[in-house]
Amino acid sequence: MKKFSSISKNASAKSIAIGKFDSMHLAHKAILNKLESNGIVLLIKMPYLDNKFIVPYAKRKDYIQNEIYYIDFDEISHLSGVEFLNFLRSKLPCLRSIIVGSDFKFGKNRSCSALDIQHISDFHTTIIDEMSINGIPIHSSYIKRYILSGDIVLANKLLGRFYSIEGEVVKGQGIGKEELFPTINIKADEYILPKDGVYASYIKLKDNFFQSISFIGYRLSTNMSFAIETHIIDKDIQDSPNMLEIFFVEKIRDNKKFDDLASLKAQISTDINIARSVLEAQNFSQIV
Repeated sequence: MKKFSSISKNASAKSIAIGKFDSMHLAHKAILNKLESNGIVLLIKMPYLDNKFIVPYAKRKDYIQNEIYYIDFDEISHLSGVEFLNFLRSKLPCLRSIIVGSDFKFGKNRSCSALDIQHISDFHTTIIDEMSINGIPIHSSYIKRYILSGDIVLANKLLGRFYSIEGEVVKGQGIGKEELFPTINIKADEYILPKDGVYASYIKLKDNFFQSISFIGYRLSTNMSFAIETHIIDKDIQDSPNMLEIFFVEKIRDNKKFDDLASLKAQISTDINIARSVLEAQNFSQIV
């Protein structure tokens, strides 16, 4: 991913898709599907106070086939609509077509809409109409709401894939392997995390996918520390990875406190059986 300011003055791209692409949901995919093979993606980097994302900036390249450039919103926020389009033309002399979503706004104070592009320029515009599932708009704000509430099934429907987080493997408290079930712990500070609880999930480990059961939340039954950890179902993984990606399929239960480790282990055993049944009924192709 490169800065838009670094693009070659002789760039030959004739089409550009513009947007935040902050969750890579079904509507984002529809925009990208309209892009020519040599077209480029312009990712608008917005200022976020908490720096928590559905898809962090660096991860978005995994979902986009075309060449990606980014520009900070502050660099263009002062431009009028005409000035912004002229700016695109100055960087891309061969540009003929712009592809955006119906909610795309540009120009100072968001004064112009997607429909204005062809009114104030000679660019051809492809506008992807708002999409919805069961009357729910496919929009990042809705997806974020469902992730935070633990309704991961509905979030996944709007995404068109299983929601995932990726992080560095970190040391756990050591109880799982010795007294419960072995787990891999990760740190995923950039991501919006699902509501605390236990989830049926998949993990991606060195390009291989495995069924798993994952926990997010405070360890109420042990040391009260926060954890993101996953247990690989029916597999004994010997090598400790550096990075791990967890794909959330369905929430099984809320986080709760147990009086002793024996009770916790019995519940985890039940959770694993439930997760196994949930995952066996899934369409594996929906993972990514």
